[in-house]
Amino acid sequence: MFGSLKLMLRYVALQLNRMNTDELITSFVTKLRAAGVPIRADDNSGMLDELEQQLPKRLPQSMEYLLSHYSFPSFDVDGISLFAWMPDSESNGFFGAALAKKGTLSELLLPAGYVQIGRPATGDFDAICVDLNGKAQNRENRIVRADHEQILCNWRVKITCELWPSFRRLVASVLANENVSIYYEEEFDNH
Repeated sequence: MFGSLKLMLRYVALQLNRMNTDELITSFVTKLRAAGVPIRADDNSGMLDELEQQLPKRLPQSMEYLLSHYSFPSFDVDGISLFAWMPDSESNGFFGAALAKKGTLSELLLPAGYVQIGRPATGDFDAICVDLNGKAQNRENRIVRADHEQILCNWRVKITCELWPSFRRLVASVLANENVSIYYEEEFDNH
């Protein structure tokens, strides 16, 4: 039984690798919607251009496709809480991470070539980042975890682990795993 399961997973991975970026991201969005994440189609190309002008390098092609075509609140997927990406939201975490304000993690992350895209879904304050230092095809560089205490206490960036070889591989792993954890909790306004 385990041999056939392993073979099936290899087949699924092969099929996902053959998908072009828009097919892969569209399938990812479909899975997120099925899990209750209120993601909507939007033309965010201008907002993406504005974000990337603040970064040392462009984002991975797969992430660019997601951000330029969809808006979404913060949600948890496969162990990370991805920042919100909303045109009219003051809580758009991507822009906050790109500003590199004094006293923030991004003050050191961005000059070192890392852009924060979220946090661990456990509530930890470490930074989940795209490593912009690589030279991978389509800028599909690795997704890493940076130790927030090293940044805030010792004023240095310490990467504790690589989580995925690329954002594309994160998306593919979510699509290949029928039991992947996807969580969204609607925020309530107390006014």
